[in-house]
Amino acid sequence: MKELYKDILNNLHEESNLEPLHLNSRVLLIDSMNTFLRSFAMIPAINPQGNHVGGLVGFLKSLGYVIKLIRPTRVILVFDGQGNITNRRNTYSEYKANRQIKRITNFNVFSTLEEESDSIATQMLRLLDYLKCLPINISIIDKIEADDTIAYLSQKLKDDVIIYSADQDFLQLVNKRITVYSPIKKKFYRPNDVYEQYGMHPYNFITMKCLMGDKSDNLPGVKGLGPKKLIKYFPEITGKKLFTLYEAYQKATDKVEEHGIYGNVHLFKEQLEINYELMCLENIQLLEHDQKELDELIKTNPYNFNKSKFLGMYEQDLLGRGIPNTEFWLSEVFTYLQNHKIK
Repeated sequence: MKELYKDILNNLHEESNLEPLHLNSRVLLIDSMNTFLRSFAMIPAINPQGNHVGGLVGFLKSLGYVIKLIRPTRVILVFDGQGNITNRRNTYSEYKANRQIKRITNFNVFSTLEEESDSIATQMLRLLDYLKCLPINISIIDKIEADDTIAYLSQKLKDDVIIYSADQDFLQLVNKRITVYSPIKKKFYRPNDVYEQYGMHPYNFITMKCLMGDKSDNLPGVKGLGPKKLIKYFPEITGKKLFTLYEAYQKATDKVEEHGIYGNVHLFKEQLEINYELMCLENIQLLEHDQKELDELIKTNPYNFNKSKFLGMYEQDLLGRGIPNTEFWLSEVFTYLQNHKIK
């Protein structure tokens, strides 16, 4: 077994001596709060002190998994900023107003919602300490949702981008250069994959979302318009040509006397415009200083790889076998990333 590990480590060393690609050749953008909360809710791991560490360990293991899977030249972890829904609430006051503060775990680690919330905050802050030891970048911008940051970066970068998220909203961005990987379905979504699963190309995904609404964000859809009726009355949305929300509305206006569905769409114009403004991620508009911060991030090298500090914190936090063979895992996952730099 020792000989096997030696061979693998030698291979890693040889790989690290290869001529590196440009830092932005193949960028992995991770919807990080989404990833952290799924780990926190699903993994009941506790350390010997009795502290829940599922969010911390689960996130790090997910990060290692997707890096090994995709082999990017760069990783950017994107978190929601403080007050991240403010801008959309200014447009539509009911945005995400249906989301109640409630427990997300169903195991008996926490007695109260307050205990769970405190653990989320504690693990998030500690996670950032670990992440700053790794050859990656982090983006957190006040009043900006991770969706907007990821959308802006994915369109600003010139080469291949892979978005790691369980959020279907990112499917509207898929094209020959931008791919979405769903950690829940463990599936890559390229243009043909979106077409095969949803019967439409990515550029029509936003039209579908605006017409049908999004219950999770408290955005209403057209009354009586479900998936089957959407295709029945707007078959153009399933074609391989662009079918915009404007075209859907114009069709409904022209056929308003033919069926109640068209009438409902016609009467829904104001909400459709709101839905589009809130849901559309293409050509996202940010404030000038936020754009400058992200433009600068694209030109910034990742953190230095500090393996010893990472391992010291890992031992201090009593994470034990949360990540088996931790030192080997660090080398296997992150060694080659440190070689890609802005020249």
